[in-house]
Amino acid sequence: MSARRAPTQELTTSTGAQRLAALDGYRGLFVVLVLLYHFGVTALVGGWVGINHFFAFSGYLITRLLISERARTGTIDVLRFYRRRAERLVPALVVLCTAILVSGLFAGSANRHRDAGDVLASLFFVQNWRLISQDDAYFEQVGNPSPLRHAWTLGVEEQFYLLVPLLVVILFVLFRRSRAGRFVVIATLAVASAAWTAHLARSGVDFSRLYYGTDTRAQALLVGAGMAVLFGRDHRGRLGRRPSVPVTQAIGVVGFLISISAFFVVGPRSEWLFTSGGMLLFAVGAAMMGLTATDPRPMLINRLAGWGPAVLMGQMTYGLYLYHWPIHLWLSPLLDALPLLVSVLVKLAVTTAVAFVSFRWLEVPVLVHGFGVLLPTAVTERLERARRGPRARRRALPVWWVPVAAAGVLALVAATVFTRPVSREDLDVPPLVASDGTFTAASPPVSFALLGDSVGVSLAEGWQASAYPGVEMSNQSRIGCDLIDAPMIADGSPMAQDSSCATWRKEWPAKVKEAGADDLLVLTGAQFIGEHEVDGQVVGGRSEAHAALIRRTLTDIEQQAKGAGITHLQVATMPCREVDPDKLDPSLRQFAGPISDPANVAWVNDTVTQWAKGEGDGAAPTPGVSRDLLDLWEPLCSDGFTPQVNGVPLYSDTVHFSPAGAASVWTWLTPRVVEASRTGP
Repeated sequence: MSARRAPTQELTTSTGAQRLAALDGYRGLFVVLVLLYHFGVTALVGGWVGINHFFAFSGYLITRLLISERARTGTIDVLRFYRRRAERLVPALVVLCTAILVSGLFAGSANRHRDAGDVLASLFFVQNWRLISQDDAYFEQVGNPSPLRHAWTLGVEEQFYLLVPLLVVILFVLFRRSRAGRFVVIATLAVASAAWTAHLARSGVDFSRLYYGTDTRAQALLVGAGMAVLFGRDHRGRLGRRPSVPVTQAIGVVGFLISISAFFVVGPRSEWLFTSGGMLLFAVGAAMMGLTATDPRPMLINRLAGWGPAVLMGQMTYGLYLYHWPIHLWLSPLLDALPLLVSVLVKLAVTTAVAFVSFRWLEVPVLVHGFGVLLPTAVTERLERARRGPRARRRALPVWWVPVAAAGVLALVAATVFTRPVSREDLDVPPLVASDGTFTAASPPVSFALLGDSVGVSLAEGWQASAYPGVEMSNQSRIGCDLIDAPMIADGSPMAQDSSCATWRKEWPAKVKEAGADDLLVLTGAQFIGEHEVDGQVVGGRSEAHAALIRRTLTDIEQQAKGAGITHLQVATMPCREVDPDKLDPSLRQFAGPISDPANVAWVNDTVTQWAKGEGDGAAPTPGVSRDLLDLWEPLCSDGFTPQVNGVPLYSDTVHFSPAGAASVWTWLTPRVVEASRTGP
């Protein structure tokens, strides 16, 4: 391409039509909002819903292309469709995966192992199901989040793309002359997806299952597809009838207001989005914007949405989204000392620069000229001569072998790293307290379960079974679930918990029993500091009612544990922290101050100590179960807060333990768990 041309001058849709400037403008706006949310802009608390808008846009664009091809040629070239999808997605994805594997050389082997698995899942477009299998929580950045966590969206879209050509063919076979019939089928499928999502949400499945599932996300893609069916071409190539210009503009304005409101009115884990059709509502809002944006008639709203910089950002949406998350993770340690505004602007600038370079010199050339543009000129000419020669069929290789070979090499490297065992060297840390020395094998053996929230999950990541012979640990901690069975108060209102937390509270005793544990270690969490709504009243502020709530919670856990065969319950006190709010998810930053307050930590630990002694309302001992207090505050905080001990960083985000920090804590906890297990009930 000529250097003087605009980056997308030659970039057209597969139908040869000019790109839709207004739709690109909307995409540019919303991708920037999603980036700002991930970079830590707290005002955009509902930014996690923004991905839903892109699913609706993608469903519309892809279905529109297929319908136009069907109307123009009478058929759909499925292989060409898949090749075009590969040309759009694979080059930049291969570059990113390569960068992540290279960066893994400088990280601990535990991260290399995880990242290599994510590279494999991303290259095969199944990262969403991998995250579901790991119970990944979108709002909890426990330890070091994967730089490919965000690639789940590619999995959802590509899985939809596998099926949508067949869906379009079937629709035109069954309803060749009936546009309404085709639309009703698509609309029914979208509603069915929303209903299925509501069913899953009410049945108590994990939030990750609702958030990452292809079946739960299909509703937005199908809404976009429905708009393409309703207003796209029919079997004779005629476009659908659109409303008048004033009505179309009004539809666009309403759709924009619905869509933009998601960023400001939806909180984290707003269950109504899944239980009551909220995702479907916002998908319809995005489709309303799309209806207006794709209307060729002159409209003020389209002129505004088609603002040049927004259009360019929209055309670079894929690269902006693809590169922003690892850039955020890689730059955060370097920018921690800067104000949030400066940090966000730097990350946005770096992301935009990288995305533009990728778009201008990688993505657009491949889209315009195909994969062959990635090969040296001499290789391309040789392949061309081979294709034209007398023995072309036997000698010529199709150009699509370029991405296949690149992805294959990456997959091979990733598989090699992924299947190798995680090195112990990264978790081999000196004892937290030097006097503890080397651990002596437990005899008789000890089996215990760990119960906590996301901090418990981060602690479990540092457990090394081989370092503690004779000791078996079963982790029953749960990300995002409060030990206190009552809504926590945030900004004056109760926070909705993941519906799976209720299931977790019911099921953990059975899992503890199944694991054969005799002891239960309860990890005191930051939720003990926060206010909760109990029987319509706010309980907190270090009041006696607050203390009684904590004691009753621990007693309830103890009674459930007894039913699971537990004879010893050990509770660890809460360590001190100095929480950096900029390192937390925006939805959690309001808790940074209370968690960092030494007076709050001391009060919680005093309350837990009283309970361990059987003192206070709700602390009556459970017959047959002994209680022990493990004062984790002492080795970590007796000399004040310290971010590291013996050169080992304790925390990853100033709240959750780092893998090495967790391994260090276990050197202190494990001998005391074993010692406490020797006491009789």
